[in-house]
Amino acid sequence: MSDASPPTDPPEAGQSARQFFVFQELLDTPELARFYTDLLINSPTTVTAARDRQGFSKSTAYKYANKLAELGVATELDAYEDGSALWQAEPVSGHWTDETTLELGPVIIAVYGATSVDDDLELFVDRHGKAALAPAVTATIDYLKGNTTRRGVADNLGIPAVEAIAVTQTIERIIAVVRDHDPTLDDITFEVDVHDRAIEQGPYQRADE
Repeated sequence: MSDASPPTDPPEAGQSARQFFVFQELLDTPELARFYTDLLINSPTTVTAARDRQGFSKSTAYKYANKLAELGVATELDAYEDGSALWQAEPVSGHWTDETTLELGPVIIAVYGATSVDDDLELFVDRHGKAALAPAVTATIDYLKGNTTRRGVADNLGIPAVEAIAVTQTIERIIAVVRDHDPTLDDITFEVDVHDRAIEQGPYQRADE
């Protein structure tokens, strides 16, 4: 009988598994992803403020806040604003490799979350499936970096130009608001500016602007 200890996974493997589980939970529920994104970009903020910005009921907002706490990506602080506890959300990101390597971060979560309120994203998912959103985000980032045009995005995704224009315009508004909270974009420089007026039409707003 062997005295060898059973093999254990390195700490990094456990962390990656936890992050993958968090992503699954968020991407399975667009409304939860949208609430998480609002909490993240406005942290610290109250559940009431996030609820008002995103149009959730009180019970739904607190259900989502508690779910995010269970997932380990949001914390209720011992601090208050207007009588309500402040909450702090943390960015979650990671790499997962199957046939290709996917780099997932808060921008992906935010885009999936916006499918519950944005008509262009909802139409895109109806036509091409939810999995097509990740390549659309990557292609939009390439456009913002100045590496391609919107028509180039259309060719890359294999979709009509009018669809590429609509989906990249929607996604770039989200990226403009979330990018400072996404560690996967830390080393990326954008050459294309997103106008403030366009950002104001997006599904997420920073309360301090």
